[in-house]
Amino acid sequence: MKYQPYVEFTAQGANVRTLMTMYASLDTAPDTVERVIPIVVFMAFSIEAYLNSVGSRSVPFWDELERLPWRSKVNILHRSASQKANWGEVHLQFATSVFKLRDNLAHGKPERVLGPSFETWEEAHQSLLARKPQPLWYAHLNKAWAYKAKEQFRELMRYVGELQGLHESDHLAISEGGVARDSAKD
Repeated sequence: MKYQPYVEFTAQGANVRTLMTMYASLDTAPDTVERVIPIVVFMAFSIEAYLNSVGSRSVPFWDELERLPWRSKVNILHRSASQKANWGEVHLQFATSVFKLRDNLAHGKPERVLGPSFETWEEAHQSLLARKPQPLWYAHLNKAWAYKAKEQFRELMRYVGELQGLHESDHLAISEGGVARDSAKD
């Protein structure tokens, strides 16, 4: 008889751990949008990975649904819990905002963003050199947004897990493991 170590790896756990590592370095880093963009991206990765994790454990045919858009997954998870998704509710509004940011980053097209008007070309040029105009959705990505989003993210993940009766820390699980008998013949 042989024995084999195993783990049940979770993508959302790895994503959440990566996300929290980004947050740890945010404290000492300059407050720049470039430091916050990876947080947005990994937050969206973590949310969708957790939807898939919860769905695969609670909906028997989840493999057939995995490629659906994230909103459809949320609706299915609610229905499987005999509930209806309330898209005006704070948790789902937050998820919507994170995915909208992610979509702007992943699917954005060039856009002209206008700054303030000036009397002279020199003033306008100096303004451009000092601070380039940015879209509103991009300009608000800063440490303040990130820290507020961190708590909203935790609440959303708890909410998703609790829909299926999972512990509030379920989204943090990276892997569970043990040692099993190797089923291969000696």
